[in-house]
Amino acid sequence: MKVESMRPPKAPADPVSLHKKMMQLMSSLWVTRAVGTFARLGFADAMEKGADQPAALAAPHGLDAGRVYRLLRALTTVGIVTENAGGRFTLTPLGRLLGSSSTHSMRTAAILLTEYHADIWANLDGALKGGTAFEALKGQPLFEWLGKNPKEGARFQRMMLEVHEPETPAIVAAYDFARHQHIIDIGGGNGSLLSAILAAHSGPRATLFDLPEGIAAAKLGAGGPLPGVTLAEGDVFKAVPEGGDLYLVRHLLHDYADEEAVQILQNIRRAMRPDARVLVLEKPVPVDDTPGPGRWLDLHVMLLTGGAERTLEEYSVLFARADLKLARCLPTAHPAIEVIEAVAADARRG
Repeated sequence: MKVESMRPPKAPADPVSLHKKMMQLMSSLWVTRAVGTFARLGFADAMEKGADQPAALAAPHGLDAGRVYRLLRALTTVGIVTENAGGRFTLTPLGRLLGSSSTHSMRTAAILLTEYHADIWANLDGALKGGTAFEALKGQPLFEWLGKNPKEGARFQRMMLEVHEPETPAIVAAYDFARHQHIIDIGGGNGSLLSAILAAHSGPRATLFDLPEGIAAAKLGAGGPLPGVTLAEGDVFKAVPEGGDLYLVRHLLHDYADEEAVQILQNIRRAMRPDARVLVLEKPVPVDDTPGPGRWLDLHVMLLTGGAERTLEEYSVLFARADLKLARCLPTAHPAIEVIEAVAADARRG
């Protein structure tokens, strides 16, 4: 017997409202590009130093003041700046995130997401047939390209810190790290997560494992202090450090298709102690119509690396293929991250 939906019927669509909504969707590219240009030109930094007129912002770059005014005027509609009397502009708290000295700066992210991260979307049509849009654009896979271009590797690491750092306190608060003796962060980049964990729990030993560009950033202190942490360079597809009783895998599996993700998990399974736990730190894609960015991020990683965002059930399947099993999934105070815990497939409950 057919079960009718309990949701109230939707009101008939108003053609004018539909047209307005569609125009908003199609013109969202304009906003993104304008924000990227504002960040790239360092306008937030200049305004923090007192520049409040288009001419003052335009002069150092040889730009036309009238056109800079038009850019700023457009950005008032999305809350980056406000316009005052006499054609002067004030940077808003949101706009300050595009400054290089902001505590929670997203300037590098705004720049990169409007450079090659935006260019790959032009190949969405072709990517639906298969392949990776980034490789079509640059001629090699993302991480290989970053390794051969150290400045780009450093920028990428900086963007990862900007995008994901707000999640870190929520992860530290959501899980009991103190009961573990040796924490190994797989693909941990500059070590920001380990730094925060050790600041809260000084007892465990820790190892940071990543590609050379990530370890280089960690050595420079980009992710914070790492007292006593072993820094290990390596390839996650070959082997990972052995003997840990807790392995962290943060925003790594989503960079890869299923076969590669399983290979990473299998390498961890071989290296970990029998009673060890694996924490996959991601945000599972909801299986209902709950709104969230995961479905869009799924398309972005598909274009960028060939990876995928996954549902909790899909993670469970990956675990099973690697001789692991899903133990639990813990929410956090940050909406973009959850703690997905896995143990050895033959581990006892408890």
